[in-house]
Amino acid sequence: MRLSSLTMLLCGVLVPLPALAQGDPKPADEDAPVVQMQNTSAGGGSAPSAPAKPAAAQSAQKPPAPDVQTPQGPPPSFGNSSPVISGSGGNGANKSEGFEFHGYFRAPMRIGIGARDNPLPDQSKTTLHAPVVPDDQYLNWQYSGHQARDWAELYFSYSKGWAKATAGILAFNFTDAAWKENLAQFGIAQGWVTLTPELPWMNVRLEAKVGSFWGRYGMAGRYDAGYYDTFLFGRTHTLGETLRMEIDVKDFTLWGEQGFGVRRPNPSIYNDARFTLVNHLHAGVSWKKTVDLSLHHFYTWAQEEDRPGSALTNVPNGNMSVIGADVRVDANMFGYLYAGFSRVSAENARVVGPAVEVIHANGGGEFALGITSNYLDGPTRQSNGNGAVNTLLAQYELSIANILSNMKTPGQRYWGEGPDLKIAAFTMANFISSDDPDMDGVRKFKYGFDLNGRIKSWFGLGLRFDRLQPNSKIPEQSFAILSPRLIFRSDWLAHEEISLQYSRYFFNVRECDPATPQLCTQPPAAPTLPDGFGATTTNQDPGTRGAPATRPDLNVIRLQASIWW
Repeated sequence: MRLSSLTMLLCGVLVPLPALAQGDPKPADEDAPVVQMQNTSAGGGSAPSAPAKPAAAQSAQKPPAPDVQTPQGPPPSFGNSSPVISGSGGNGANKSEGFEFHGYFRAPMRIGIGARDNPLPDQSKTTLHAPVVPDDQYLNWQYSGHQARDWAELYFSYSKGWAKATAGILAFNFTDAAWKENLAQFGIAQGWVTLTPELPWMNVRLEAKVGSFWGRYGMAGRYDAGYYDTFLFGRTHTLGETLRMEIDVKDFTLWGEQGFGVRRPNPSIYNDARFTLVNHLHAGVSWKKTVDLSLHHFYTWAQEEDRPGSALTNVPNGNMSVIGADVRVDANMFGYLYAGFSRVSAENARVVGPAVEVIHANGGGEFALGITSNYLDGPTRQSNGNGAVNTLLAQYELSIANILSNMKTPGQRYWGEGPDLKIAAFTMANFISSDDPDMDGVRKFKYGFDLNGRIKSWFGLGLRFDRLQPNSKIPEQSFAILSPRLIFRSDWLAHEEISLQYSRYFFNVRECDPATPQLCTQPPAAPTLPDGFGATTTNQDPGTRGAPATRPDLNVIRLQASIWW
């Protein structure tokens, strides 16, 4: 059995760890000092944590809050902050009692600029509307981050001893500026208990989580999911548990993690996904919080009976697995590098629910948001959820101010208090094998760069470019985006940011000939309803209007406010 073999593997990783600490017991009559430990379970590895910062820079340190999760999507611009644990001797929560409140919101005003082909006398040639673009559906490979939508998250925590309870309220589509979309108002979306018990060894840490929460693995950024806001190995959306152990051995930190959970599917008769279970294992090693290597494995499966009224009946059990490895290097003045590889294997994955979100896809066959629709199916949908996707993901970041700081004083880091130019480059490549001949052998490739110039404490300039090639067999579907922006903040180390951005889209072919509907830029497999690119009156509830245009916009203006606390 896969499950039993995975459990045995976990035991092989976790059980020997305490033995390495036997020579360093905690004195029975001495309280250990309080230390901070970076919990990298969200990032799928021991993400590098910075050394002690000067007091003036502490307020800007990320992640901003203990045990804060991050949004369902799209994630915030500052990223999916890894949680932090305050430990007693590194292995127990502070012996205190109290409440905490943390959160984040992003509020973008977005305006798409279009044109009428044949305006009437009382109509303008130029039109203004909600953007009609191919890259703003978070659960689609074409998502770029240029047009992220509104999002808010609020986390309330109560701690006592080494136990902590957290509840999260999540939502998008701010109702006072739009309309009440029930599916966008997640309400009390998460609730979990975190236990960090005291152990008799100073260099061993144990953490257990039970409830509804995210486990995030394969994040390309230092503290977040990177510029593409996706997860190379997966983000869990389940009710269940995770157990993690870490041990410090001289300059190394060894860690192992196991998790199990379940996901109930949307009960719509048009949804093929069934009740889904997931088991996942992870292990890694960190050297001096500079180099981190980690291995990951997910196995999700569905074996539920047919439900009355289901559109899909008498189907075999389905499963989806993810396996891979990644490396992080924080080389101080030489920058930060992330690189990883994953393989997603699918077998009858149409029935696998969204227990794991991976490489822009939500499960195997959740409506048209999963691996099946995003990667394995072509226009005729012949894969039946069978195939595989090999993915390479990389991101590199460099700070000019950090280089100058190290040249002046070797080993000295720049903490954000002063002018800087940050340079980032990023790429993702996907190689598909599928039972659908239209998608078998297809390669997807996207890459880009971002420049962020901090000129004054209150002002900066930015520029981002991305090139997306969704289908190597059909180059007409490729497009690019160039987005300059103005950035305003109240201080060098401020938590808030206001940005004014203009985006120009460059399409290989913007509009299709009706006889060849595939030979132009394509909408997402699941358009952003009700008015995104590809949304029509026929692919949503009766009586709902679709997108204002059938061709994508060339120009988009965006004014956004965001803040974390």
